Amino acid sequence: MTICLKEFGVVCTLGQSKQAVMDNLLASHNDKNINFLVCDSDLPLEDAQFVGRVPIPNNENIGIISTRNNQLAYMAYCQIASTLEPLIKQYGQDRVAVVIGTSTAGTFEGEQARKALVRDGEYPKEFHYEKQEMAAPSQYIADLCQAKGPVYSVSTACSSSGKVLVSAQALLESGLADVVVAGGVDSLTQLTTNGFKSLESIAKTQCQPFGKNRDGINIGEAAALFIVCKGDDVPNQSQQKTDILLLGTGETSDAYHMSAPAPDGDGAFRAMQCALDKADIKGEQVDYVNLHGTGTIKNDQMEAQAMAKACGEQVLCGSTKRLTGHTLGAAGALEVGLCWLLLSDYNKDNFIPGNVLDGELDNELAKINFSKGQCIENVTYCMSNSFAFGGNNFINLFTFVEFINYVE
Repeated sequence: MTICLKEFGVVCTLGQSKQAVMDNLLASHNDKNINFLVCDSDLPLEDAQFVGRVPIPNNENIGIISTRNNQLAYMAYCQIASTLEPLIKQYGQDRVAVVIGTSTAGTFEGEQARKALVRDGEYPKEFHYEKQEMAAPSQYIADLCQAKGPVYSVSTACSSSGKVLVSAQALLESGLADVVVAGGVDSLTQLTTNGFKSLESIAKTQCQPFGKNRDGINIGEAAALFIVCKGDDVPNQSQQKTDILLLGTGETSDAYHMSAPAPDGDGAFRAMQCALDKADIKGEQVDYVNLHGTGTIKNDQMEAQAMAKACGEQVLCGSTKRLTGHTLGAAGALEVGLCWLLLSDYNKDNFIPGNVLDGELDNELAKINFSKGQCIENVTYCMSNSFAFGGNNFINLFTFVEFINYVE
């Protein structure tokens, strides 16, 4: 069955629309000094950290359950609503499912409520525990579109929203849904900024993925939502001349260490190879791989080995986390979304974003071809890597078709 990512909505440090994100990807190449991260002193308990914070406007339409996560989700949802509404009318509310990856949900509101409890002796009247539940973001989005099909969240740390597309595919293939709203949303909290600091994984300044002097990550926040359909069911009248297809997925579990990846990158390689095999293409055919690229010593070392083994030394690749921060449970969907943009009409010049650094690349890593920010002849295949604690590896691989009119 052909799976189509029909529409995409996004909110991150790069912008609050598809066009803004694409424009700022280009800007990051044209101006190496441009900075999308901010130095934050509110969340960390100790030293200030660079974080990927999204400016959120006051919006009265968000609904009763107002959390930072839901505010981000609402901003992304508004970008897909006009495409989703006719599909809901066509199939019915009970045939629409929602699957969202997250790791923080309403944790920030829980932190604020706890402070109020200590200060005032009681929780704020507007605080409800269900705001913190991992199912809260998916239920909120389901309420927005009145979806009556399966609704659930996936929470596997940093691979959470990388997994939701295969969950969407399973719902479509099993006949449990005809349309799936799938994606990820995570917001900044003290839990994550200070938790990663305690693991000695936070960069002293801005992260340096695959850099010689890399020393950790920057935490970010984002929301990225897709409308996922069976390709043969999508109407022929497309809003853009290309539509994005999910060709293959790959998943492995190293079970090597609670928080560190297997040093040889074998699990990551096997996940990449699985996605390539399902897509029936060779690694050398991929035009761009958005690497997980956290900027930590061990992740970048093992991922470079896996990349070299799966795709060779010539395929363009790089990390975009210096631009967005590591958005944790939203990272998989956000970086799939960046690949979506590169394959779409928004990328008129076939631009491939660069692996942005202040210093030098680490020449001791396995030899792979880091993009410097360049235009190529065609962008046909993009791959996105998502890795998480416990050696949880997930890969998504995409292509595009023009003026969709496909059959199974």
